[in-house]
Amino acid sequence: MAIFAIISQPSPNGEKLAGAIKAAFDDAVYDVGNGVWLVSGRGPAREISDRIGITNGENGSGIILELASYFGRANPAIWTWIQANWETSAVD
Repeated sequence: MAIFAIISQPSPNGEKLAGAIKAAFDDAVYDVGNGVWLVSGRGPAREISDRIGITNGENGSGIILELASYFGRANPAIWTWIQANWETSAVD
């Protein structure tokens, strides 16, 4: 599976985005906070956008990025979630 970062943007239907992400990805989502989520899924970013209603604006606006690697300082639970949901670890 690929890991995608979804970054919400202010929009008229933006309050719907969190619920749409949870409904579409159930337990394959990690809420990082401040309008940012990590999701584990298949397909290009456009399909993720279609699935959660960003493409047509139904559930708000946002940016979807497919992650190629990761690094940083954060809650250890985030790193555990990424490693568990990525097909192959991007960190060597």
